[in-house]
Amino acid sequence: MDKIITILNEENFTGEDGNKYLKVTKEIQTPRKTYIKGALNGKYRGNQIDEEQLHNQSFFDFEIYEASVSCNHPEDFQKNIPFEVNSKNIFPKEKLPKTLLVELKTQNNSFGINILEPIVYDFETIRKLHQTEGDEVFGSFNAGITGYIFDYESEIVEETIIIPEIIDTTIISDPPKKICESSNITTGNIERNGDYLRKEYLCKHHNDKVWGKWEYNSNSNQSMGCLSVIFGMIFLIIGIITIYSLLPALIYLVPIAMFFILLNILAPYLKWFFRIIGIGLLVLFLFSIANSIFKSSNNHYAPRPIIVDNQREQQTEIVPVKIPNKTPDSLPISTNMIKRYRVWHDYDNKKYEGYYYVMQNDLSVSTRFKNTLIINQDNINNYDKIIYTLKENDKNKLGGVYKLFDSINANNKLSKVKFAEMVVSCVQDIPYSIILENDCNANLYADRFTREYLQRPNSICEGDQRFGITTPLEFLASLKGDCDSRTLLLYTILTHYDYDVAVLSSELYGHSILGINLPINGIAYQYRNQKYVMWETTATNCKPGIISNEISNLTNWRISLKSK
Repeated sequence: MDKIITILNEENFTGEDGNKYLKVTKEIQTPRKTYIKGALNGKYRGNQIDEEQLHNQSFFDFEIYEASVSCNHPEDFQKNIPFEVNSKNIFPKEKLPKTLLVELKTQNNSFGINILEPIVYDFETIRKLHQTEGDEVFGSFNAGITGYIFDYESEIVEETIIIPEIIDTTIISDPPKKICESSNITTGNIERNGDYLRKEYLCKHHNDKVWGKWEYNSNSNQSMGCLSVIFGMIFLIIGIITIYSLLPALIYLVPIAMFFILLNILAPYLKWFFRIIGIGLLVLFLFSIANSIFKSSNNHYAPRPIIVDNQREQQTEIVPVKIPNKTPDSLPISTNMIKRYRVWHDYDNKKYEGYYYVMQNDLSVSTRFKNTLIINQDNINNYDKIIYTLKENDKNKLGGVYKLFDSINANNKLSKVKFAEMVVSCVQDIPYSIILENDCNANLYADRFTREYLQRPNSICEGDQRFGITTPLEFLASLKGDCDSRTLLLYTILTHYDYDVAVLSSELYGHSILGINLPINGIAYQYRNQKYVMWETTATNCKPGIISNEISNLTNWRISLKSK
């Protein structure tokens, strides 16, 4: 579409030359396309089909009728440049309108927009929200989307035009001279004055010509280049002969001098060679950046599970106990104590070991609390509320593990840093296990990491877990947890011991890491003049401040919880 030009104001004035001018203020609106990329959430409906086919992502027999898009990063918006979609799972365009009316959510703001030429990919239905009414099916879905929003970019410009004087028709005179504004298009004419030159340009608004400014000609001395080189070589040879006659020991300087002479002579011819090499290196550099971005956007970081060989740690001991009732006149409550043995080494290869316990009734309450918690997972803020609520519910029920760490600290007199290393290395030593909200069936997941991990012969999985996470008590009882389950447990424990800690989350990397404010060198996340050293919780013997290059872009991380 063409630009829209609107005249906002016109002002007459007389210039210093006595001529009258008209200053025109214009608004120029240039059409632009703002491309977006984000997470699409919404609802679908369609005709009754087989339910197993409905959740097969390669089969579509329904349409979208309500949706919202979440864009969380500035990189999710591009001016006039479409996003590339590297997915084979593309929602059929015939099921989408040419313009998709959605609610855009970004940076805590919401806007109603029309997405033009939308591309929907990685479409996944939410099985538990699927409903059937007669011959129609309804449900919710999650997907990725890209498309563009059409609008105008506004620019205010001012233009000054000379106003011709009213001429008596009885007197013949030359028309007023128009003010020429250079169009930066040269006519080919050049004037020279010593080492300076100026070029002639076509006028921008009428058929005329105007000379540009005088500029220094850096190539004016090139005509003397050959002559200066000849004289330079003569003086250099004379100098070398003089030095050779006086100092024969310096004869080795001759080949060095000749090298620089040849380099000076061949410089005009070699510059294109070095430019070609530079362009090639630049292309390789840009390709490596694009390749790393592509890999990071298609791979979730996941450490390799560690197999624990100590058979004693694999056993769970159930001990019947009676605990006092809150009411003094009531009988004690009978329950079971779940005892587990742990043995591990810190980063100095110092060995720690001992028993901790979890009360069975506390574990049941923790699981029931998680399963009945009413918080939707429709945005990242709700995820933060979920882990905060689970931490608050369990933090006063971890007395069994607090006693183990208190005993170790009393026997070893650990510093604040060494005590934190002892606690974190204990959790790092536990084998990695993926925690899923649905069944541990690789065919149910489009996410490449989840699918490939479940296809490994030695993979460990806990399925049908609400929110895809285990509570601190559940993790201590089963010793099965992935990144956010581990980070949540360590955050709860270290908060109990008054550490300044944080839960760092990345939706792009699909990962969770512990952050701790301690005088430790390494990669750290800066937040309001505080430095939180990043600590990987899923890799055995991984020291604080060391994280994988795959997840090292700190702009893709955020703080979900912070203790202080």
